[in-house]
Amino acid sequence: MTDLKHGTREQGSGEPNYLVTEHISKSYGSNMALTPIDLSLQKGELVTLLGPSGCGKTTLLRIVAGFNAPTTGRVLLAGRDLTPLPAAKRQMGMVFQAYSLFPNLTAQDNVRFGLKVSGVSVAESDKRLNTLFALIGLEEARTRYPHQLSGGQQQRVALARALAIEPQVLLLDEPLSALDAQVRLNLRDEIRRVQRETGTTTLFVTHDQEEALAISDRVVVMDKGRIAQLGTPEDIYRRPATPFVAEFVGTANGLDAAATGDDQIEVPGWSAPVRVEGARRFARGERLRLYLRPEELRLSAGTGADGLSGRVTDKRFLGSITRLSVRVGEHTLVADLQGNEAAAHPVGEAVTVTLSLLAAHVLRAGPAHPTQAELVSH
Repeated sequence: MTDLKHGTREQGSGEPNYLVTEHISKSYGSNMALTPIDLSLQKGELVTLLGPSGCGKTTLLRIVAGFNAPTTGRVLLAGRDLTPLPAAKRQMGMVFQAYSLFPNLTAQDNVRFGLKVSGVSVAESDKRLNTLFALIGLEEARTRYPHQLSGGQQQRVALARALAIEPQVLLLDEPLSALDAQVRLNLRDEIRRVQRETGTTTLFVTHDQEEALAISDRVVVMDKGRIAQLGTPEDIYRRPATPFVAEFVGTANGLDAAATGDDQIEVPGWSAPVRVEGARRFARGERLRLYLRPEELRLSAGTGADGLSGRVTDKRFLGSITRLSVRVGEHTLVADLQGNEAAAHPVGEAVTVTLSLLAAHVLRAGPAHPTQAELVSH
């Protein structure tokens, strides 16, 4: 290595099947922590494992890293089976939730540590350090000790240390969760920038939906040890494959509904059916769940024939948007409006709620998980 910067990777341009988990499962006695998982990353891609605590995302990451052994399956890197190899032999760098810096070493000596262990020459080490500290924007902090650095600076040093050994894969286990909101936001963007500039294939673990959507080429939503959906951030948000994904990612109004056999669905308590894109694929009478994204609902004063009649019951100021609660029939919907638009609808006002094409998404009711083919094609 003489230059860590390989240029920005265009999505989809990497080698297919570069990092692969092939039928990976993990059980602890009768407890199945991971149902067999098949996942493939392209070279240079950033893929995020997203899900609630206990869904198996960190277990999968640790199996890829070599810290945990799978019950079944293999981990492949560029066609090479890594499963029998210990973590130190896998050419992977890892950044943990805890910074894990050596308190008695300066920032640059923390980054240099792995290079010394690997037998890299002093001249080459100096070159890598110069490149990395410029990349993370901490040239002035190279001689400081960890206690002299902020949390965000410590995490940048941990990132540089992971990259110093030129890993083929970078693994990030909730590296931002211990940071304050604004620092977290800034460092999130920095991680994405550094990943793009180095072109390092990256597997990122988080429970934060916004974080996953903001930095990922693709997102793997996990639920109870299995993949609930795999897709681009927009696919995950706009076209959730299961009720779990629709309710976990972002905010959505979830309502029970039934198919009418045409392009409409019926919602109990609503005076008339509503037209929803994709409704025709369901048989008449089939139980459904209708999901409405709050930011895509539109309100107008008074009642009209081209929407749902409701009444504003509550308003909450949330900074960039104001969230209105609107009672429609037996249900209360939330709608997110910008300041001026929200100000035009006081509590108690009768309104018409209009559904845009992006607002509504309909799924079969029930907890069934899609097949691996459906995960990719949905």
